[in-house]
Parts: sequence; structure tokens; C-alpha cells
Amino acid sequence: MNDDFDFEDENVQQEGPFHIEVDLYETGDHSRLLVVPCSENYVIVHNDEHLCTLVHICDDPDCWEQTDGLLDEELVEKIGEAIKSFSY
Repeated sequence: MNDDFDFEDENVQQEGPFHIEVDLYETGDHSRLLVVPCSENYVIVHNDEHLCTLVHICDDPDCWEQTDGLLDEELVEKIGEAIKSFSY
């Protein structure tokens, strides 16, 4: 009966929208961000406004690239880490 289930791939990317929390302003207060996966991209929404769009470009080292938005590199990496820890 277990033939009905496929357990081969344990690293399945999150398919639907999900929330992450990141300290955007380095104040110790975490902001709740909505992450919407779209193919290879991740659309990031903060306070009902588009914050940026990220794409995961490599695994070793873990690299994220901003395709839309004006965030600094350090914040892109923080958000990317939070996405990866939630969805992988």
C-alpha cells in the first residue's frame, strides 16, 4: 500500500505563499514578510507592498540575487537565508 506515496525527493520547494520573519532594520524587531514563489523567483511583500523579487542562483556558497527592488546585499542574503530555511 505504500506504493501510492513518493518519498524520493525530500528537498521539495515550497509551492504556495508563506511567511518569514526578518530583522529588516537591524533593530531587533522582526518584520513579517510574505513570500510568493513564482517559478525560479520569490516575490517578497512587506506591509502589502512589493519589497523585492529574489532568485536563488547557487547552492555552494548559498547565493541570492535581487532582480527587482533596492535592498542592500546584506539584507538580500538575510531574506534568502530565511526563505531557504523555511522552504527546503
